[in-house]
Amino acid sequence: MKVFVLIAAVLGCCLALPCVHDNAHDLTEEHVINMVVVALDTDGDGVISEIDILNYFIVNFDHNFDFQVDSGEFVKQWHATFHDSEAFALHVFQQLNTNPDNVLSLADVDPLVMRVDTSGDGLIQNDEFKQQLELIYAAC
Repeated sequence: MKVFVLIAAVLGCCLALPCVHDNAHDLTEEHVINMVVVALDTDGDGVISEIDILNYFIVNFDHNFDFQVDSGEFVKQWHATFHDSEAFALHVFQQLNTNPDNVLSLADVDPLVMRVDTSGDGLIQNDEFKQQLELIYAAC
């Protein structure tokens, strides 16, 4: 009976935590967040523009060249690039996808900018995107 309770407890914990930040290369959350921001801010001006977002994700994540990134493409590339677990990569995708279509596309950019732009200036400063990623990591 004790063994059954122990097994049930272990399974319950595992099932309750489907999203765990686990990095195959032991990179910290802060390191991955910085890598993402550097990758997105292609011109290094401290601002992540709509063009930066589209360019980075379409060029690097859109493997079937349909100008959108589905969850499978995103998970595969996020895991390969940033070495986070696939479950965590799916969590990131779900947070960036602003509508129920299960793809990242042009339709997600304006709502994402509105969510991330905490200063209200219509721009995503690098620090604002870092804060959004910190929230995504914390929610996992």
